[in-house]
Amino acid sequence: MTQERDDANGTTQETENQGQTERRSSAGTTRTVAIYSDPGRTSMMVRRLLDEPAQSWRLDSEVVHQQILLPLRADGTLDLDTVQQWVREDSSDIAVVITEIPRVGSVGPKSVELDFDRGLAVISLPVLGPVAVKRSLRRDLDRAMEALEHDSVEQVRAHGGLPCRVAEDAEDNSVYVTPKLTFPGRIWTMLGIAVANEPLWALARLSGVFAAASATAAFGIFYNAIWDMANTISPLRLGSVTVAAITIVVAWLILSNGLWERARSVGGRRLAVIYNASTVLSLVVSVTVLYASLFLAILALSLVLIDPQFMADNVDVDHAGEFVSYLRIAWLAASLGTVAGAIGSNFDSDDAVRKLTQGTREQERYPRDEEQG
Repeated sequence: MTQERDDANGTTQETENQGQTERRSSAGTTRTVAIYSDPGRTSMMVRRLLDEPAQSWRLDSEVVHQQILLPLRADGTLDLDTVQQWVREDSSDIAVVITEIPRVGSVGPKSVELDFDRGLAVISLPVLGPVAVKRSLRRDLDRAMEALEHDSVEQVRAHGGLPCRVAEDAEDNSVYVTPKLTFPGRIWTMLGIAVANEPLWALARLSGVFAAASATAAFGIFYNAIWDMANTISPLRLGSVTVAAITIVVAWLILSNGLWERARSVGGRRLAVIYNASTVLSLVVSVTVLYASLFLAILALSLVLIDPQFMADNVDVDHAGEFVSYLRIAWLAASLGTVAGAIGSNFDSDDAVRKLTQGTREQERYPRDEEQG
């Protein structure tokens, strides 16, 4: 089933796994709650929450969940005006938007935004952090529904709701829930984006880099000079070479693919800082895992090909031929191969770049598939 909606520019957006609509009703229904969620990971979590036993707010509600690509403005921010138009078309009493787009206000990240005049709540999944996301989503969804039963944040507080930090958003005439401490809150958001980037899935997209690095690193097994160097330099220097290799490859991938976001393209300086930090972290994780895989592959190959006695005869150190020598050779060869093999290589496709970083995914947000398979 495929569904199209007009976006803010009057054109249509369509993805293979969007457009699913499901209705869930309870006895004694008195209102309609519309939930709009981005396709992919976000909608998957919403469906799993709705499959759980009904929360109290669902007992008198008909819940209409639409999996649909949420529209963006030209500056990369969420287009809530278009969403509100959908709400009017659907004749919903309350609307909840659950998005993969991180939202940051003047005080801090917006985990839940509440517009009492329009009966609208916006929940940003990355702001919920990297762990226990489903549990946090359940908590914030319950919190939003309980709050929107009232007409203002003052009424909510009078009834004992929102036991957290709430700030006003002057631009949208709304309020939002934000972490008590702004700086840790932004770090938590950055980690949430990094998890959403799925850096381990990026390994498949870096297969060309791995192949080139492996070919270069394999030469370290056959050269005595590499053996001598690996067995004589200190572990501290070997570690420094490793850090330098990973740093160089990460910087190369960012610069060669234009992954560094500018403030005007993603909705402001605060978001640009969070996006760029999450991009660096995602690539560091991906390249580090690639490096570890290369190290293990070179170690196994050197154990098979290099005879211990032959190494002892050609390397003038006391531990030549011992297992520590093989570790050192694999360590240095992996570092050299990572740099020499990866520079000039790239992601396997432009599509891989879009799926790896949050900022670029916001321009073309097409998830892997409905259930993140």
